[in-house]
Amino acid sequence: MKIAYAGFDLLYPALKSFYNLNCEIVKIFSCKVDNITEFNKEVCAFAKKHDIPITFDKITLEDLKALKNEGVDALICGAYYYRIPILPDFKMVNIHPSLLPIGRGAWPMPLTILNNMKQSGVTFHKMEESFDTGDILLQESFNLSDNENLNSFMQKIYALLPDMVEKLVCDFSYYYDNAKAQGDGEYWEAPNERDYIITKDTDFETADRILRAFSGFYVLYNDGEREFSLLNAKAIAGDNKNQFFKINGGYIIEEKS
Repeated sequence: MKIAYAGFDLLYPALKSFYNLNCEIVKIFSCKVDNITEFNKEVCAFAKKHDIPITFDKITLEDLKALKNEGVDALICGAYYYRIPILPDFKMVNIHPSLLPIGRGAWPMPLTILNNMKQSGVTFHKMEESFDTGDILLQESFNLSDNENLNSFMQKIYALLPDMVEKLVCDFSYYYDNAKAQGDGEYWEAPNERDYIITKDTDFETADRILRAFSGFYVLYNDGEREFSLLNAKAIAGDNKNQFFKINGGYIIEEKS
């Protein structure tokens, strides 16, 4: 199978899986990231190691036409910041970290944890003009634990990806031609500041859930006078008398990454 790939490190195991299945990867489209909370180091190193052209420019319709003319079977998207134009008669598949049609949108993972959901998963679907609404090729689920955080959530996704990619590659035409319509679903707006701000009055359970949902990313702590950005922080239940980041029923500490 001959593919182009769009994405940064969030779903890097998918890119590796396509390569391990002897897919010819003709080009990688990635994104400029901060390499603090989101990364492209693995994708860039992969492209360099295997001598694959990589660009950080937005994908254009001309790019897609060139891929089609080159005989590329499909564009595979695994976490990409920008809207990709749709080229009729060119196959395009997106890998989405939720059980579509629930959880459409750019960042469903932390919202899944914030909403105390008990199950999530991975969906491979056709790309179309509207985000995350295309017909479903493949879908696998996993259960969430009571103390799930974003890191453990992603590990469960990574565990599913190799087998899902193998199924897709081994019988791509079957899955693409027999994809099933999603029907009605839920679009989730990307989290904003109100979703990840904590104050001294925030109860322990809420603070713990916010910190787990955004583990590896910054959350905001406001003590009423100042605001702090906390990276890789954890809620601790108990006496907060001598603690700096107090919450109702405990306190917060920053952990070493």
